[in-house]
Amino acid sequence: MTTALGQGVLEIGLTAGMSNYMGDIGDGKSAGRTFIWDLQEVRTRPAFGVFLRHKLDRDGLWWIRGDFMRIHISGHDKHTAYGPRRARNLHFRNHMSEASIRIERDLIQQPIIWSRQRRAIVTVRGFLGFAFFKHNPEARVDANNPAYSDLVSVGITSDGYWHSLPELRTEGVDYSDELQMTTMPFGLSAVFAGQRRYGTVDFYIGIELGFRLTNTDYLDDISGYYYDPSQMNPLGAALSSQANEVVMEQEEITHSLANHQWQDEENRVARGNPNNDDAYGTIVLSFGKVLSGSSSRFRRTRSRYGYKRGNSFLKRRARYRF
Repeated sequence: MTTALGQGVLEIGLTAGMSNYMGDIGDGKSAGRTFIWDLQEVRTRPAFGVFLRHKLDRDGLWWIRGDFMRIHISGHDKHTAYGPRRARNLHFRNHMSEASIRIERDLIQQPIIWSRQRRAIVTVRGFLGFAFFKHNPEARVDANNPAYSDLVSVGITSDGYWHSLPELRTEGVDYSDELQMTTMPFGLSAVFAGQRRYGTVDFYIGIELGFRLTNTDYLDDISGYYYDPSQMNPLGAALSSQANEVVMEQEEITHSLANHQWQDEENRVARGNPNNDDAYGTIVLSFGKVLSGSSSRFRRTRSRYGYKRGNSFLKRRARYRF
């Protein structure tokens, strides 16, 4: 027999952890790789949020959950060992807001009992949902950028100042309609709930791994080709191509600057890979609190967990809620 645990009808909670992205700025000693194999672990950034969760069925197997999260992603070519990427010398950061609704399903439930009055249960859940997110990539003018001194002298930039990138059209592309988009979050979570004496549970903790595939290639402002600097303002031109001799000499990169700047219409130079859209993901810890609802039942189990029907633990009809 399987174990079914009563849970609260309504729960609220907090999430906090880490986030990263998969796009045109990656890691390793080669050109871009797919999925997580190309993310830069060193650029992992914080993610945090709140959620509200409601039970959909009597047995507590199906749930609906709403989340609001702040997710931060970042990338920098200086963290790759691949010469052409390092010479490109691009970077970005993106502070994202995400609101989502998702369906959760309990997949595995395992009771843990280590003494008469100390019991807990671990539940593994899968989830799939729908999310709306807003983002806005930013970058700074590299201090070694040939245009840096001129931009500072006229007050367009300053040391450490982050500039919003979409309106600068660093690739000559207007992607303003891609700053508010939808995605489908999916993943797995593991929840640990302790039981106090007589079965009541008021809170639980968990860990969650989630991914989001998107329909935009501009989370990092990098997608296609270098654009004619004469068609951009000075700030946009400087942020479009940040390759410079200083970085190449410091890193001993034998790569021509011509490989990282505009040439002409007939010889377009790749700035990114327009064939792969960007994605992002999170690993977060969660803390949940039961607001309302009562327990249902704890089915007797003998074959799987070795409990006897006469066991006083089962007779109390444990009141799990999590």
